[in-house]
Amino acid sequence: MNIRIKVKHLVLFVLLPLSLLSVLAIVRPSFGAKESAEALTRAASAAARAELLQKLDASTGSARMELIRKEVIDPANAVPAYWFNVYAGGSMSQVNPAGTEAEVSPLLPEDRIKLLEEYIRNGSADIWLRNAVKQLVYEYDVRGNKDNEADKAIAAALKRFSSNSSAARELTLIRAERALNAGKFKEAEELLRQSEFPVQYNAAELDAKTAWLKGRLLFAQGKGSEALRLVNSALEKYRKDWADIEAEYQTADSSLQGENPPATGPGSSQDRKPAGPEHGVSSTEEQLISLQTRLQTAVAMGFNGPATITGTLTKSDGTPVARAGIFLRAESDLYHSVYYDSEPYQIVTDDEGHFQFSGVIPGFYQIQLGLSFEQIDGWTWPAQSDDWIEVKPGDQLTENIMLQPLLELKSPVNSQVLTGSAVKFKWEAVKEASYYSLSTTVIDGGGSFSTVVRQRIADNQVTIPADELYNSGGFSTGSSGEGWQSVYPSSLLGFANPDSRLSWSIDAYDGQGHVITRSNGYRLNEETVGNLPFFYLKSRTLTAADQLVVDRKLEQALEAYRRDYDANPQDAHALKMLIHLMLAKYSDTKDAGLEDEAMALLRKLVELRPDVNYAFSLADYYYDRSDWENYSKYYAQYLKLNGEEPNVYGRSLNATALMLQGRLDEAREQLAISMKEDPSHRFVGSYLAAELAAGQPLSSVLKLAERYPEHMFSQGGYTWPLLILKLQAERAGQPEAFDQLLSEKLAAYVKGQHEALEQWTREGNPSALKAFIQAVLEVG
Repeated sequence: MNIRIKVKHLVLFVLLPLSLLSVLAIVRPSFGAKESAEALTRAASAAARAELLQKLDASTGSARMELIRKEVIDPANAVPAYWFNVYAGGSMSQVNPAGTEAEVSPLLPEDRIKLLEEYIRNGSADIWLRNAVKQLVYEYDVRGNKDNEADKAIAAALKRFSSNSSAARELTLIRAERALNAGKFKEAEELLRQSEFPVQYNAAELDAKTAWLKGRLLFAQGKGSEALRLVNSALEKYRKDWADIEAEYQTADSSLQGENPPATGPGSSQDRKPAGPEHGVSSTEEQLISLQTRLQTAVAMGFNGPATITGTLTKSDGTPVARAGIFLRAESDLYHSVYYDSEPYQIVTDDEGHFQFSGVIPGFYQIQLGLSFEQIDGWTWPAQSDDWIEVKPGDQLTENIMLQPLLELKSPVNSQVLTGSAVKFKWEAVKEASYYSLSTTVIDGGGSFSTVVRQRIADNQVTIPADELYNSGGFSTGSSGEGWQSVYPSSLLGFANPDSRLSWSIDAYDGQGHVITRSNGYRLNEETVGNLPFFYLKSRTLTAADQLVVDRKLEQALEAYRRDYDANPQDAHALKMLIHLMLAKYSDTKDAGLEDEAMALLRKLVELRPDVNYAFSLADYYYDRSDWENYSKYYAQYLKLNGEEPNVYGRSLNATALMLQGRLDEAREQLAISMKEDPSHRFVGSYLAAELAAGQPLSSVLKLAERYPEHMFSQGGYTWPLLILKLQAERAGQPEAFDQLLSEKLAAYVKGQHEALEQWTREGNPSALKAFIQAVLEVG
């Protein structure tokens, strides 16, 4: 799925679903209680533990094994290994609201280890024994796996199973994976050899798992191309196996219908017929696809060996965080949530907070944490979306992770009602902070709307005029309503709705632009809850047209705002809302005339209420139309309103505008600055094209592509280096003809002849140059 985001018009917002991100503090206070909730929970858990242990001590033989299965193995199996309340990372987060270890079982880890060890010795050799082994291995890992006790436990359990059973093969593969992850490649190879026996059940999944491990092992042994061929073949086989299974069910269904003609109505055979398996894309297939992607890139880039990453997870006070999940996730895997117990590189921290990954395929990665609510309560991991780890062949990297205490907000807080002409925000000063950014969220019954209000705030307080807050807004759509009628009222009205509850948050940055800490996070008890970040701004009242927006009567609201503005051309609010609604409607209808009318009105609005976002939206609009006179006018106004310094997107956009106006040297200079400022390197393709157009050789441009890897949704960090490498290979055949064609096409690009270039890339046979030009045309 390709996703391209561009700053367009007034849609300057980030919608943060509360189900995925902790936009607002999660609070579970217990004010006024004689004992804290934690003390009560500990007492209840201790009592439940004593009662369960007493019950176990009173049982013997098979009854005791059954009790261990029912009270120890089954509850833990309901929550898989590597399942956590919170998954936190720079690119994505997710929340599982319930199911902590204490809720699953009152037993302590040492209790569970003893009971699981006993079950493996004496329990029946069935699926519960297999589950007990997996749970015991997890517990061993948490406490450090001294003397390789986890591997010994698996080996002991294997003796209890039939040598050709599915369980035996699965446990052997677990041993092989553990050896591979520990860098014991010879041992992993032998275990994979031992696992190659046919089984009656779950063969497709186990074959795929075997291939997944073999592919990783082959790469670790320096056989990248062989690994890729094996995984390609395994993926094809896995899909065929599932297609055959689905075909068998369809055949069985057809036979059943032939013997029993379909009836209709409730209770008919059609209603009762069991459904065949729905394969879709399973986590197993996702694993193979992910490995295939990483191997393809590694082989193309000439990477020929694995790497190792170690580190510790601690709090800033030095306390290690044990029993936390650490997930090393490849760039191609970040689009989906964590697969419980099925990630390529996953581990749980030991008592010292230590973790290690071996046999890592080179590429770009991010770390994601798995934490319980108790572990993250009052703390944050200030990871950012551009926190990439570039892993190269043979690397032995150290990546230590430190949780920071949440920043405290001071005012406005605790649902304070404000009625003045400005809002004064104040928060706790952070010692190492060079500056802060302030974000706000508007909450109503239909959803939430978030935006960054101010950046690079030097002090720990800032006063923002209410009119500036009212300027915010855009539109975001929900699931109810058709077309543009599904737009959330909160996104259209923003701060202009006095009935909406508002929240705010602060991020603190160091001098290098890295987040030190933030106010958003999890606050679960009265010691950590602090001030709640909510307030109301009631400096205005809803107009009749505003009420129509609240009621989701958007077509009527559009006409009402039009009447209000016609009656009073100085009514900036009516004009702003009219523009918002017109652009929301345009997003659905794609009526270019509607967009043009909205932007003509925006020109009037920026005169009434000068605003940096309004000016930039106009500059962007005229950029798309190559109207350089108007573009320059509004870009200059944007700069003035922004303190004469553009943001990274503004600088990059202006650089490409300069290039398209024939000012190539100025464009190159601005793009070079942009590459250093923007960690995403979103415009690196334009920079490479500008350098090639200026006569720089492919070898120099390749170095720039490697120095500034792009990380933008569908783009991977090696996208541009691979394109340049392919250009070099294509040039090798006929260098003079290639150079002439490259020069010709880049000249057309610089002159803005983009439609002609688009048509050229689609004509005739594909080529590396066509692929490069097409990628350049899609930049931004």
